[in-house]
Amino acid sequence: MAKSKGTPKVAKTVSFEQGVEELEEIIERIESGEIGLQESLTHYERGMALVQHCQTVLSDCEQRVEDLTRELQSTQDADEDNESKDAEA
Repeated sequence: MAKSKGTPKVAKTVSFEQGVEELEEIIERIESGEIGLQESLTHYERGMALVQHCQTVLSDCEQRVEDLTRELQSTQDADEDNESKDAEA
């Protein structure tokens, strides 16, 4: 039996939505039994790579939202401080 060459890579150009769609197709094919054991394993490996890719994309997006939220909050706090100083003058 030939050894697997490792987990397949997912191109960075694959969007989150494309990854999820492909993952759903893989799950459907494996669960339907329409493919054999070896092909199921190959698809499973691809699916795991897609899961990892989607988790990374999602994590990056969550981090960006947190950064933007902090940036907005910081801007709003600075605006409120300036308004308070103007009102005192």
